[in-house]
Amino acid sequence: MNARDFTFHLLLRSDKTQAYSNILLENELKKSDLNPQDKALATTLFYGVIEKRICLDYQLSTVLSKPLKKLKPEVLIILRLGAYQLLFMDKIPVSAAINESVKMTKKHKCAYASGLVNACLHRIHKQGLCLPDENDESFLSVKYSVPEPLIDLWQKDYGKETTREVLKSLSCKPQTVIRVNTLLTDVDALQASLCESGVVTHKNAWCEHSLVIEKSGDITALKQFQAGLFHVEDTAAQKAALLLNAKAGERVLDTCAAPGGKSFTVAEQMGSGSLSACDLYENRVALIKSGAERLHIDFIEALVMDATQYEPALGLFDRVLCDVPCSGLGIIRRKPEIRYKSLEELSAFPAIQLKILKTSFRYLKPGGTLVYSTCTLNRAENEEVIAAFTAEHAQNAKVILQKTFLPHIDHTDGFFAAVIEKHES
Repeated sequence: MNARDFTFHLLLRSDKTQAYSNILLENELKKSDLNPQDKALATTLFYGVIEKRICLDYQLSTVLSKPLKKLKPEVLIILRLGAYQLLFMDKIPVSAAINESVKMTKKHKCAYASGLVNACLHRIHKQGLCLPDENDESFLSVKYSVPEPLIDLWQKDYGKETTREVLKSLSCKPQTVIRVNTLLTDVDALQASLCESGVVTHKNAWCEHSLVIEKSGDITALKQFQAGLFHVEDTAAQKAALLLNAKAGERVLDTCAAPGGKSFTVAEQMGSGSLSACDLYENRVALIKSGAERLHIDFIEALVMDATQYEPALGLFDRVLCDVPCSGLGIIRRKPEIRYKSLEELSAFPAIQLKILKTSFRYLKPGGTLVYSTCTLNRAENEEVIAAFTAEHAQNAKVILQKTFLPHIDHTDGFFAAVIEKHES
């Protein structure tokens, strides 16, 4: 199986199962026998076709005489793959993009559509990328391949100018950022060690004890990773965890911790103490345990716990991190399929988030600090949850800080964090 056939099957599965793209790709690449060059091509094609789906379908609609919904899913995927190569991959020869697409119709039981695919892709190549008129209400949606309802939501929440900048950022490849395990090394020593291994990095200007990976292979295969000298975590996630300002010897709770990145950052900030890292599912708690072991952090206790249900036996904590489940609209660059979720699917999050926040607050000692965070850009899940919480806890809760991290300003994923102090009622 070559890279294009591999990607075809992956896209077909992605459409049917709606699995997270990064998990699906990672699992299938591990099982494949593709060479490194084909793995790189498959990765580019897979993420590219998902990311550009609205734009690709618009291009196809201009050269097809029948609606896309009347095409078999297999034929539509082959057309999207071919169009993506023609319009967005300069290094792929036109002949290869078209001829390989025609061959795919015969490989995947769509031989009857070979003529259509050939003609359609030749027309796409001839006309090049085309967009609606800038005054057309669909212009931004087609240009940035983001559904119009999501654009409307962002414009309502953040204004038209910020929305345009956020949309532009979606076309930028997200940085791979790592957090240095300061319990074992420092940023200079790790950078030098990675350099010796052929990994190009630069210091993260936006977060101390952090590096940005410029060039590397499989990060998890590096001896420095296996020795526990760092973990992968975006700048915004690191900064949200650091807002907890946890101190040595304190008792800290992370109520929604898996896979554990923020817990690890907090533990490294503490140096010593007690950190309970909880999650709802045993398999996800196992990720926290294995991560803590790899990083040689021996004061993290990983627990299975429902964050919506109060457990008095846990007692009270000096600090509580409450990184709630969310719609993920701030990490679309990393999981491009998120953009296609309907807003109705997202409407249930605020109620769950508020319940988790209220439960998490019960674990906090008077005088303690709680950090509420999400990886989404949606005021209903961010500022409005905080407003609903403080309305109910006006007597003993004070919001010290609220911040929305924006990709074009903060050089991070889209993120939100609020710092809340607890006072005696």
